[in-house]
Amino acid sequence: MTTTFGYHPSQDRIWMRVHEQDITIWLTRRMVRSIVGPMLKVFEASTPGQQGGAAPRARASIEHQLSLHETAPGQKPAQIRAGHEQPSEESDPQERLCTQITTQATAQTVTLNFETGAGPLALRLSRQGMHLWYRGLAMVIRQAQWDLSEAMPDWLQTSMTPPAVQALIDKPLPPESDEAAPGR
Repeated sequence: MTTTFGYHPSQDRIWMRVHEQDITIWLTRRMVRSIVGPMLKVFEASTPGQQGGAAPRARASIEHQLSLHETAPGQKPAQIRAGHEQPSEESDPQERLCTQITTQATAQTVTLNFETGAGPLALRLSRQGMHLWYRGLAMVIRQAQWDLSEAMPDWLQTSMTPPAVQALIDKPLPPESDEAAPGR
């Protein structure tokens, strides 16, 4: 399932387009603020690996990094892209305004149920898909400058750059030599 998030400044709302169903859902700041923390807690609590003894947030952090950077044989790598797409003209912000979201999470899947004036919408995502969904939502929340950092766990706010690449980026450059290098 492919979803795209965007921010509509004059509405001060986030929109989420579900491409396979050709539906756009609108989320208010109040709705996002009220649901993102509880949704993330349910998601973290359902993260596999309880028998290892790690806390739910730690398990979710590890799973998040793996979801973004590891691929199973034969699968394409996860993609999160920024775009300049806008919701379609037929997308009425009042008709498809989300009034309630419920979540059911298991060790394999997450189901999001969105209630709107035009009827319900259900998204069933793999855990990797849910990590990508959360990352997309977090990116547009930052773009909208809605300060919801208290509701967002560290694992969702960290850089997407793989740790090995980030270490190379953070590594200081070697000192420049006063002597001209060959070929200069």
